[in-house]
Amino acid sequence: MRAVRPDGRKETRMKTRLAMTALALAGALWLRAAWAQEAAKAAPEDAAPAAAEAVQADAAAPGEAPEAAEAAAEDAKELSGAERWRIYWEQGGNTMYFIALLSVLGLGCALERFCNLRRSRMAPDGFADKVVELWKAGRFDEVAERCRRSGSILARVVETILRHRDKAGWQEAKTIAEDKLARELRLENRRASMISTAATLSPLLGLFGTVVGLLGAFGTVAAMGEMGDASVLADDIGKALVTTVAGLAVSMPCLFAFDLVKKRLNFFAVLLEEEVAEIVNRLFLKG
Repeated sequence: MRAVRPDGRKETRMKTRLAMTALALAGALWLRAAWAQEAAKAAPEDAAPAAAEAVQADAAAPGEAPEAAEAAAEDAKELSGAERWRIYWEQGGNTMYFIALLSVLGLGCALERFCNLRRSRMAPDGFADKVVELWKAGRFDEVAERCRRSGSILARVVETILRHRDKAGWQEAKTIAEDKLARELRLENRRASMISTAATLSPLLGLFGTVVGLLGAFGTVAAMGEMGDASVLADDIGKALVTTVAGLAVSMPCLFAFDLVKKRLNFFAVLLEEEVAEIVNRLFLKG
């Protein structure tokens, strides 16, 4: 039984990573399909008003031109939210796909951390008292079975102490328990690293899109020789602005989630240190 448990934990971690990767890929594909569908829907809808406006412009008198311009402006204001987001996405270019992928990865990691950082997975209530009671009664098989059923970090620390009970005094048991607890906490910290990665890389990708957009704008200016028509630069400038906004929009929630996860981990780290010290003292100190 002792040799099977680490393999089971490795398999669980591998399944979690595969699930997060599949979630990220599925999210990116879903976003791309959704925007493509919106673009396909918007194309015929945009073509009909444009044709109608062209016919009206041909039939209208010269004095009615301002009225036609006002009507076109009102139609432009009536764009739906999905169409506006589609336009922003297209302006952002391929950089938006990478930012979206980071957002899905960060969201998936944050949800996994919030779901698993619970008292029952760290240090269940009443677990220490029950373990000490069984240990002092010499029912070590029941202690091992209770640790396996719990699956918490505190249970894994107690299981490690149990394997070395015959040759461990108070100091040795304390060292073994602290080393095991430190390794477990490092693993929990590593599982939150994707949130920090998303929070760090997303604004950098936004800055990258900004630089690409500005380079395109300067290239357009160099090709034209002058900046007489600002609409020619709209696409490059839009890319420069949209990617920055998207990167910051992903980074800020990820930073907030990462801060919450770190504070929760610190809370459980203090709680586990107290629980482990209490168990070791009650089991190995005489009197």
